[in-house]
Amino acid sequence: MGTEGHAAGAVPPPVPPRPMPLRRRLLAAAIPLAVALAPVAGAAQGATPASPAAPAAATPVASAPAPATAGHVDHPLVTEARAAQKAFERSRREGLRFYNGGAEARCEERIGRLCYWNNNGDVPPLDERSNVVTEREELLALLARAAAADPRDDWAATQRVRYLDEAKRPEDAIRAAAACAGTPWWCAALRGTAAHIANRHADATAAFDSALALMPANERCAWRDLSLWLTSKERDAYRALGCEGSPTDARAGWERRFWWLAQPLWMLDGNDARNELAARRVITRAHAMGGIPYDMTYGDDMAESELRYGWPVAWSVQTAGALDTRAPSVIGHEPTPSFDFTPRAAALSSPATAPADAWKLDEALPRMRYAPRYAPRGFVPLRHQLARFRRGDSAVVVGAWDVETDRDWGSGTVRVGLGVADSGGPRVVARAADQPRRGAVRATVAPKPVLVSLEVLGEKQGRAARARYAIEPLAADAALSDVLLLKKGAGNAPTLESVLPDALGANRIRAGSTIGIYWESYRPASPGAPAEVSLNATRLNTTRLERVRSAMRVGSAVRPVSVRFQDTGRPDGLPGRALTVSWPSVPPGEYRVELIVTPKGGTPATTVLNVHVDGADD
Repeated sequence: MGTEGHAAGAVPPPVPPRPMPLRRRLLAAAIPLAVALAPVAGAAQGATPASPAAPAAATPVASAPAPATAGHVDHPLVTEARAAQKAFERSRREGLRFYNGGAEARCEERIGRLCYWNNNGDVPPLDERSNVVTEREELLALLARAAAADPRDDWAATQRVRYLDEAKRPEDAIRAAAACAGTPWWCAALRGTAAHIANRHADATAAFDSALALMPANERCAWRDLSLWLTSKERDAYRALGCEGSPTDARAGWERRFWWLAQPLWMLDGNDARNELAARRVITRAHAMGGIPYDMTYGDDMAESELRYGWPVAWSVQTAGALDTRAPSVIGHEPTPSFDFTPRAAALSSPATAPADAWKLDEALPRMRYAPRYAPRGFVPLRHQLARFRRGDSAVVVGAWDVETDRDWGSGTVRVGLGVADSGGPRVVARAADQPRRGAVRATVAPKPVLVSLEVLGEKQGRAARARYAIEPLAADAALSDVLLLKKGAGNAPTLESVLPDALGANRIRAGSTIGIYWESYRPASPGAPAEVSLNATRLNTTRLERVRSAMRVGSAVRPVSVRFQDTGRPDGLPGRALTVSWPSVPPGEYRVELIVTPKGGTPATTVLNVHVDGADD
């Protein structure tokens, strides 16, 4: 994403269409802001802003209230640092590099004076000029002296954390935040922001919790407000709950559910999605207190943009061409790739029955976007297979993953987590580090509907992937388990434990290959009372001619696999069964695998699995 704006004070004339992509065009500089910016102006001029009164739920600037330090007078070094900060931003704005964009842009949503659209596909902007790097380091040195001279000054502490983040010095930002001795709740929020930037998720969550506990009740309600990340229908329901400014108010339960559903990876401690919104509140105040490269007044539209889509991590300028008489537009480039992690209505109302599309990461018109710092190279849907097995009064879930076939994952090991959740929240039931890029884990769960999240994080690769959706339990009297695909046959006496290392990482096979199929049968079978087993694979989305040819038994493209045999049981009485299948060279596409087991004189039991068949040369 990017943010483009013109200097305030004049409405730009119409510009004819041009191929160069524009981002968030300034729509009208004279549009009134929703909140008076007097506290912001006071901060810029050297006065410590007073905390605003309890704001309305949809007031972005006020929803990130500034700290208050009654009677505080700036130290001379702080006054010098304020002037130096203004000079730095002015110098940076004057020396910004030109940017010609990348992806085709269109206005997706108007936010006050700004026009927003997603630029995940844009060409990255050029690195900033070397003199900007040098001048920022000089400013940071002055800010360090100012903060040392007066550790109680909130402005100096805030700008240190802000510019250390810009300079990509996360450990120094943590130390700077720890040295803050000003407004207690604001210092806690700075510690949370610095920890979040450094991917210390549990530390960030603890610091932001401390900030919430310490801040005045009227500000706590605004700080927690989720309205900007919600659809209009969700927002109305959320606001109807009311907020008393206490962690135990009526909204608290709704917010807890939202946040654990929105958390990108349950296997990570803390909650980085919640931390991200809190850090954005801090940075919006830092920008409002100290200015940014835009040559216009910081207002609610900029705050809303940053709260919803993140703060810019790079800056550039763009013109409409040689004949354009306006000043160049300043563009702020937010982190990419970014994704929409908010749960949909189906997940919010009933997590344990929500389908996979309740967590679509690429919503067309999202209310928010977030680029996790632990996944700078992407957060993608996970290729996987999931299978359920009975175990007395509980159940076993197997989750297998495959990122090995994706070249973007490169080499190296990954972290894996398997989490389950009901209406009470998630718990990670399996977690492992240094795992291969293709493998499987198992976990025991209660036999009830649950939300499952199978997650893979490649810290070396800078990528993450997950599969999250609800599953129903096997019935207590289920005759069959799910089918688990294997990369090879499993022998004559298979068990789930013995075949797990050979589980395929996804419901995908290659035409012309030989695979194994494992399942468990929970009905007795013996040589005297064998069960009939039928395994069929049928191609989906076939043409009428193909179905006719199949019915006439001409060709095998529609039904490439059809196996039937007698199951006489196992001498040890265990339920594991396996079959080796040679999959013929058939057209790629989706196929339905159906396993039917019919005990002698009994009712057939069926389990079904859809698989994707890749071409032999893919």
